Amino acid sequence: MIKVRIIFMGYLKDRYLKDTFELSYEKPVKVHEVLRDAKISSIDTSIITIGGVIVPEDFLIKEAVEVKLFPFIDGG
Repeated sequence: MIKVRIIFMGYLKDRYLKDTFELSYEKPVKVHEVLRDAKISSIDTSIITIGGVIVPEDFLIKEAVEVKLFPFIDGG
């Protein structure tokens, strides 16, 4: 069983009304599938990290991980 824990950073906590979300999978899964299953729009996320490393949405998750989602940040 592969457990994927999604951690919302910044204003995403308020947008999705929670700090974390967990899903379980029987086989390896890509990040974009996890986002789809959790009903998280990829438009909301600027950076996705696993283990402190930035990963693309097509990254294959093969073991239990924490996925951190960071929102777009504007300013200037």
